Amino acid sequence: MINIDNKKRVFDPAMWMFLIYFILFFFLFKASESILGAILFGWYLSLIIEVPANYLSKFKFIKYKVAVIISSLLMFFLLAYAIYSIFPILIEEGQRLFPLLSKTSQDLNIQQLFKNRTIDPNVIQWFDSFIGEIGKKFSELGATILNTVIQYIPNATTSAIIFIITASYFTALTPVFKRNLWRFFPKSTQSKSLGFIKEFYRDIRHFIGGQVIIAFLVGFMVGFGTFLSGIPYSLFLGFLSGITNFIPFLGVFIAAIPALLLGFVHGGVAGLIKILVVLIISNQLESWLLNPKIQGTRMQINWFAILLSILIAGSILGLAGVLLGIPLLLFFKRFWEEYVQDTLKKL
Repeated sequence: MINIDNKKRVFDPAMWMFLIYFILFFFLFKASESILGAILFGWYLSLIIEVPANYLSKFKFIKYKVAVIISSLLMFFLLAYAIYSIFPILIEEGQRLFPLLSKTSQDLNIQQLFKNRTIDPNVIQWFDSFIGEIGKKFSELGATILNTVIQYIPNATTSAIIFIITASYFTALTPVFKRNLWRFFPKSTQSKSLGFIKEFYRDIRHFIGGQVIIAFLVGFMVGFGTFLSGIPYSLFLGFLSGITNFIPFLGVFIAAIPALLLGFVHGGVAGLIKILVVLIISNQLESWLLNPKIQGTRMQINWFAILLSILIAGSILGLAGVLLGIPLLLFFKRFWEEYVQDTLKKL
């Protein structure tokens, strides 16, 4: 009887509860991706809102709920600035870029370029018409993109408002949720289960808090670098670089597109090179200085595992998975250490 009881106790019942909750979440997400995706974005944003809210609540005269309201309003104004800046900039600069590319292709004198070369005239004529067709296609593509951007402005504004409201609600309910976590786990292992969640949540807060600091510094470097380079909209580029920095590895490419666009439109090839230099220096400083110093070795996760988790979560959960890649990795890392390894030792 003693051996049978010991075998029964090898598997912690809370381990199965965690797995059941995770599988349930996966099926619910697949059943209603739009709803749960919005909730997940709101939850992620609530973790960002919580960072300045926790700092503000340390002041004796500011209560936590008031700090949440202040932090939420700050986030709302930042996102509103981003939305109402990016669309006009994309429209305005797109109107400059595509005609510029079209004009460049039309002004390119192919006949003069191959004047003293022994090339079949038919080939030169074909190449000339090909370049002209490319310019025409660029103009058509520009008109299509600009019309699409204009159509998405109302939806983007509405989504931002919903995310802020959801995030603020999550942040305000965090203390209530913490007080009722015990209801979700077996009584026999409640203390270990709650300790696991507490440590996991601490890992998440550490990661998000570090990302907020890194995002601010990266945004400052990009904004200041573009300002020194004489590229317009340096404040917008710095802010966009900071926001997209919350998407590890992939965010830099998202921010690079409008930055390179602005550099080329306003500075030609020289402006493009200046923007590339600013982005490369910022990225290298983040990779070799900011991330090791701020995130440090406390996460103790290999960079390849981080990249792989983002790609896998993104392929399964879409855009929400890109943001949840690292939190899920942190969860499974701690789950393996707390439950799987402990179980394997008892077998």
